[in-house]
Amino acid sequence: MRTNIWIISGLALITVVSLSLFFLFPSLFIWEKAAPDQRQFIRAAVGNYGSLKDKGIGQVEILSDTEVRFLITGASDDNALSQEVLDGNLKSFCTLLLQEATKSPGGMSPDTEFTLSYHHRQIAAISGVYSCKNAQS
Repeated sequence: MRTNIWIISGLALITVVSLSLFFLFPSLFIWEKAAPDQRQFIRAAVGNYGSLKDKGIGQVEILSDTEVRFLITGASDDNALSQEVLDGNLKSFCTLLLQEATKSPGGMSPDTEFTLSYHHRQIAAISGVYSCKNAQS
């Protein structure tokens, strides 16, 4: 009889602990699907963009699903740092980004607007922002 009380008490304790863990930490018991990576097409566009060093870009920061920043470090010729060249680089990247976004399995909305920006770490005058969206929308 004494053994039965220990077994019943142990099972009751296990049940109470399990239920309390379930309500306190439901993520331990419910497995959710991982959200698809919405930035994968941005990484693909950066990879297909070509040599960043030749364009005077030192680093690319993907700030969000719709925002990309280029950190300008300089290039072998001084012309690569002109405002026109940098704006042209953003326009060409925008075209490439929109192509990659249409291939994306997540299916970006056609009216999605991307914000592309660049700035130089030492020269504050070298900075700009470009709004990139599909021309058909």
